[in-house]
Amino acid sequence: MLVSALVIIVIIITTALAYSIDWLAEYIPYEYEKNIASSFETKSSERNQVDDYLQHLADDLVTHMDMPEGMDITVHYVNQDVVNGMATLGGHIFIYRGLLEKLPHENALVMLLGHEIGHVKLRHPIKGLGKGLIISLVLAAVSGQSSDVAAGLLSDTSTLTMLGFSREQEERADQEGLLATQHYFKHTQGSDDLFKVLLHEQDEHGIYVPQIMSSHPDTQSRIVLINQFVSDHKWLANGELKPIPDAIKTKLAEDKIADK
Repeated sequence: MLVSALVIIVIIITTALAYSIDWLAEYIPYEYEKNIASSFETKSSERNQVDDYLQHLADDLVTHMDMPEGMDITVHYVNQDVVNGMATLGGHIFIYRGLLEKLPHENALVMLLGHEIGHVKLRHPIKGLGKGLIISLVLAAVSGQSSDVAAGLLSDTSTLTMLGFSREQEERADQEGLLATQHYFKHTQGSDDLFKVLLHEQDEHGIYVPQIMSSHPDTQSRIVLINQFVSDHKWLANGELKPIPDAIKTKLAEDKIADK
């Protein structure tokens, strides 16, 4: 009976923890998260002018985004023909050439970076880990285990790229991206062009996942939502579109040829 009672108590506690995942994530210090991420990072290739350009933009944006103290951002340019960008543990953001070369202007790029930085600011990467892993990391943190020991819970680097964000988290990140764009340009012109690029990719490749079947908001719905957000805040929706520097476009074109 005693064993049965203990099992029931453990089940109740574990279930309660699982449903309190977002609250629990706040108890994992950001420095701890950064150390966990750095302990299993693969060696990246030497940074180039695209990395520097993206990092400079990100550094400017974070000054407008009310980031928590001690939270920094590192942007990585990935020379792959993949239409994607993602935020991962420890403030690392990966932007792929396949997406960069399709962006029509810097305004859309700022929206993209602001969106990914928003994920980091709101601690979505750590919250996106599996419930069991979060509970293990919390227990490791509160018990005083080093981040190196806790990193053993993350078996390989692919964990960084498998984080799942909810619809609500994506929408919150969209809002953070808009806030960053508004502060940076003093208008939001071109912000929705990021999602138009993604929508075009969906249409061109025939890939469409109904919103009810996906953890991400439907792309067309996101366009509607961000335009409504701009309208609700009475922000200036029209303004100058800033081109991506020619030197960066040239580098992307060279990398594309070299990648073939």
